[in-house]
Amino acid sequence: MPRLVSYTISDREDGRFDVIATIEPDKVFRRDGFATLAEAEDWVDGLRVLMAALGAPVVQKTSPDIAVPQTPVRAPRRAG
Repeated sequence: MPRLVSYTISDREDGRFDVIATIEPDKVFRRDGFATLAEAEDWVDGLRVLMAALGAPVVQKTSPDIAVPQTPVRAPRRAG
């Protein structure tokens, strides 16, 4: 069964951005040092496409306890 993937984008003191993604329950991945927020968001969009192919939803984590669904990216349906 696909697992939920949540992520946060944080800004650093040096003006760069980091993305932390968690695959439930406890696998954490970190991508550090994006120059702009747009680059970090583009990376998350790529993650969303990849996870959609696996059937796993990607949501933005807004607090330690709450994850808010973003616009889902759906894998194309097969003609049948």
